[in-house]
Amino acid sequence: MSLLHIDNLRIGPGRAAPIVEELTLSVERGETVGLVGESGCGKSLTALSIMGLLPENLRVREGRIRLEGQEIQSLPQRRLRHLRGEKMGMIFQEPLTALNPVMSIGSQITEVLRTHRGLSQRAARDRALDLLTLVKIPDAEARLDDYPHQMSGGMRQRVVIAIALACSPSLLIADEPTTALDVTVQAQILRLLKQLQREENLGLLFITHDLGVVRQVADRIVVMYAGSVVEEGRVDAVLDAPRHPYTAGLIAARPQGSFAAGTPRLADIAGSVPAPDARPDGCVFRARCPRAHPRCAAERPALDRAASGRAVRCHFPLTEGETA
Repeated sequence: MSLLHIDNLRIGPGRAAPIVEELTLSVERGETVGLVGESGCGKSLTALSIMGLLPENLRVREGRIRLEGQEIQSLPQRRLRHLRGEKMGMIFQEPLTALNPVMSIGSQITEVLRTHRGLSQRAARDRALDLLTLVKIPDAEARLDDYPHQMSGGMRQRVVIAIALACSPSLLIADEPTTALDVTVQAQILRLLKQLQREENLGLLFITHDLGVVRQVADRIVVMYAGSVVEEGRVDAVLDAPRHPYTAGLIAARPQGSFAAGTPRLADIAGSVPAPDARPDGCVFRARCPRAHPRCAAERPALDRAASGRAVRCHFPLTEGETA
């Protein structure tokens, strides 16, 4: 039984075109799954749907979300609030907006512990100190009474991680947790997350647009485009030999070295991700795909899952060694 299993998820506003559709993915205990794609592909909405935090104008219209075998998308809010503390935690992209600016760091951590664990103020503060030490904040006892604006971006992100881990959840969702950080701090946060995952045996869903980060942290990769999964597999297998033209395009668009050293101009993927109500019939990537064929306009490809664990949604997938 998977720690997290999402089956044929569809998210959208009322009867309008769905933003996320036909989404199926799973996360095992002790595994890191990288969820990647351009902005507008539905990555963050997927995370918010798992946490039960979708905006009021959106809802899960179809599909199932199971956490440790329990279906959770239809649970009442009171039960979801309990699960958000006890079973799953989330690290948000921008820590300065995730933290309350008028509460001290210690108060924000102890609030979680007192609400979900019923600890006394003293016991909750002791646990908060342990958590700040766990995420490697120097002079942790003194920082308990600091406010978010008194800390650097990297320290604030460590606090957000501490809050997410406060009640020892089995699932941790990280939504682009290093985007706003410089590369040195980013590397520190990634090392910290990998260490904490090993020590706590967490299932980690890591959302990012950075394929380099995915290779560093993930066991498996799930590539999303326009609300659907287009490729999935072991991270090295997918990044070394992509089968979907979109995945190949993302890889080709990454810098390969210094421009001063005479490296070629960065590749790009023509066009942009279509809005939900403007998605074409057939393959939604065909307008941007260099391999588009008349069949791509007439028939939507299914997600073809192979016995090797690879999956690709394409009528004409790339073969090993072939480029888009």
